[in-house]
Amino acid sequence: MTAHNIIFRVSLMAGLALASAAWAVNTQLGELLPYLDCRQHARYSALASLAGLLLAVVAGILSWRATRRAQNTEPFTATSGFIGAMSALSALVFVFAIFLQGIASLVLSGCER
Repeated sequence: MTAHNIIFRVSLMAGLALASAAWAVNTQLGELLPYLDCRQHARYSALASLAGLLLAVVAGILSWRATRRAQNTEPFTATSGFIGAMSALSALVFVFAIFLQGIASLVLSGCER
């Protein structure tokens, strides 16, 4: 297997792997950062959500572009098409979840109990 094939296969799965990891990290930071937000009157939770959102969007775009590139250049298999499309669409679900967590961190200050 060449380096190009490895990069191609990883980019097909990037939306599912990276977006879900960004959501998991953002969820954990959403549990920890409100205490710091309240103490320092800052919006670290919103910044963490923005970073996770950007990572998930980039991962979804990477998967979608890899799927489109596979259709045009390589012998397109149904499996790689399914994996790429599923990965890109699941990244959209994680983007929506991270977006809602970011909006919640902007609405709530962290000092609510």
